[in-house]
Amino acid sequence: MNTFDPTVLKPAQLSVRALVSRLQCEELSAESHINNCLARADKSSSVFVSIDDASREEARTVDLNRRQGKSLPPLSGVPITLKDLFDVKGQKTLAGSKVLKGFAEPAQQDADVVGDLRNAGLLFLGRTNMSEFAFSGLGLNPHYGNCQSIWDRKAGRLPGGSSSGSAVSVAEGIVPATMGSDTAGSCRIPAAFNGIVGVKPSYGRLSLKGIFPLSESSDAPGPLGVDLDSCYLLDQAMTSPSMKESIGISKLPSIHRCEPNEVRLLLPQSAVLSNLDTEVAAAFERSLEWLADAGFTLVRQEMPVIDQCVDMFGSRAVVLYEAWLLHRQWLESHGDQYDPFVEQRILKGSKLNAQLQQARYDEKRQIITDFDAQFTDSGVDALIYPTVACIPPAISETDDPHRIAGINLLCLRNTATVNYFDGCSISLPCHDNGSAPVGLMISGANGMDARLYEISATIESVLNEARKTASSS
Repeated sequence: MNTFDPTVLKPAQLSVRALVSRLQCEELSAESHINNCLARADKSSSVFVSIDDASREEARTVDLNRRQGKSLPPLSGVPITLKDLFDVKGQKTLAGSKVLKGFAEPAQQDADVVGDLRNAGLLFLGRTNMSEFAFSGLGLNPHYGNCQSIWDRKAGRLPGGSSSGSAVSVAEGIVPATMGSDTAGSCRIPAAFNGIVGVKPSYGRLSLKGIFPLSESSDAPGPLGVDLDSCYLLDQAMTSPSMKESIGISKLPSIHRCEPNEVRLLLPQSAVLSNLDTEVAAAFERSLEWLADAGFTLVRQEMPVIDQCVDMFGSRAVVLYEAWLLHRQWLESHGDQYDPFVEQRILKGSKLNAQLQQARYDEKRQIITDFDAQFTDSGVDALIYPTVACIPPAISETDDPHRIAGINLLCLRNTATVNYFDGCSISLPCHDNGSAPVGLMISGANGMDARLYEISATIESVLNEARKTASSS
């Protein structure tokens, strides 16, 4: 693909809901919109593993059915992208690898979540680039090229991983939303690094059937989008039976916002607030001031289990042995085709055994129990801290083999905490337009996804209004 050309017509950065409205009112045809999206996809650099031109014909069919007055699914004609680890019927799932090219077979059926999204009327524009086998928070890929963060293209910044191409496809205005996966931060890191919204649902909320695994004990497919509402509509398409019955724009589900003075947010006094880049610290503290002014109660206190999560992730990660079991035969026969950084990480699992792994599972279960107890005892509604401790590092910084592992761990440190207590988490942009992207992460216990959407929607509204006011003053 050619280098991204900003002169190509950029579709307006419409949300999923706004795009649905324009399509249903026939102010915009699905075919013309998909053609614009495909034009931008063709001009993008290393964002896609493959682009699905069949979406043109599918969009044409949507327009025809709409003109004929046929009933259509609620999100008909809206294009999204899919991370290259979701099975799509008739397509090969390569998980950003070179290894699987030789023997992966076309999927016999859609992944469960892909089937739900298809049933809601969404069109799949293409498969997006990613860290190979989803095993890195950096977003680099030596096989399909390195896409870059939307910010500071001159320097060339990390897009964040592992859902790198998914996030960039939204940030570049190609699609309003996308699907990624999150095992230790892989939806939220690229969202933070590209100034968009990323969601990690509670572990177990969404089916993993038909999704190439990294860690079956931690993987969570999740949406990314231009705004929280776009993520919510994808979430509802995958979880709410009523979405299959919604036809008109007025019937699309909406997030119920809560009152700020009814919400208590906990800032855990722990490692997640340490070693922050200057830009991250400044954006975070300013966001806290805006939230306090709006009426949110901010509680600063210790929550020991958060540091336990950081410690376990850094020294006793559950994913290593799981990845080793999955990849050991491929590494023996095709090790030279792996990303060396990913290979190095997987090989660490070879030093473990089933007994040690069971001890890690037991420790994680205890962390979940401890978190649930400490969260309940705190009397708060959600946790809040920076999504990533740093702004997107320059890709060139990862050329140093002595630094790349440390950069990766720093990118993953904050987000991984939520995966270790099996919770749900949302990253919202909180930086000024044009400045280094910074994410604000709101998290809660497993199963409180609906409540987290409500809290995050209110926070998003406060932040957006405050940022707008600040930029105009």
